[in-house]
Amino acid sequence: MQHASCRFVQITDIHYATPPHPRLDWPALKQRLPEQVRAVPLADTMLPMALEQISTQIKPDFIIYTGDQVDSGWDDAGLANLEAFRDFTSAQAASGIPIYSVYGNHDGPRERFSGVFGETVYRFIVNGCHFAVLDSGLMTEEQEEGDQEAARRGNELLSELFAAAGDAPAAVFIHFYIYPAGVPGYSFRGSAEAIELLEAHSRPVAVINGHHHSGRVSVVHGVPYYTARSFTEAPWAFCLHELSETGLVITEFTLDAHAEELREVGQWRGSEVCRFEF
Repeated sequence: MQHASCRFVQITDIHYATPPHPRLDWPALKQRLPEQVRAVPLADTMLPMALEQISTQIKPDFIIYTGDQVDSGWDDAGLANLEAFRDFTSAQAASGIPIYSVYGNHDGPRERFSGVFGETVYRFIVNGCHFAVLDSGLMTEEQEEGDQEAARRGNELLSELFAAAGDAPAAVFIHFYIYPAGVPGYSFRGSAEAIELLEAHSRPVAVINGHHHSGRVSVVHGVPYYTARSFTEAPWAFCLHELSETGLVITEFTLDAHAEELREVGQWRGSEVCRFEF
């Protein structure tokens, strides 16, 4: 009997912006990185480097971007930002690696994002592992209508996920926190109900998100909550998640611009940061 397992890469909070910035070689990038608080102008260089390493060395089953793909989907350049990010990342990732996207608060308006990336609340299955993508909306209710409806749909989808997955490995992707609940501008509006659903399920289901750029990890009543660090701020990280029937192992890949061995060519170095046993 084949056991369900899946390896996927999470990249979050890139804040990509057009027009394209010049592609730099590694020595030039290494010189520029320490100057950056947010390396938005360097995404055109850093993201292709990371995606090449992901595609050729890590070879995940899929890549998921967990929100704030662009710095602004709202202004006059918003549609161009979203389309450019979609085209740019699709061209850079190896053919055959599926790409999924989560709606972030910088990616709106929702209808525009959906027109480029598809639905904001959906489920999918890879290698017997079940996944749900939720829409956490924006930081304040005044910014966009529909966030309460998105929260309702998200919790309905969670119920569907648990019914379909049973005891199979499963995970939830969202941009904001589910836990902790009730943090203004940071928590999913449906968090309280979502937490009840997660804690009532027969086995732990990991919640994986972005938004809080410095990252955080919590385990509450057996449910793992993992917030990945932003790709656009030091240490410019992305994560490999290995989900199986026995648990979830998370390896964080970071770019150390000061490392001696990186003088010639940039490489992200991985180290295990979390191991959740189910």
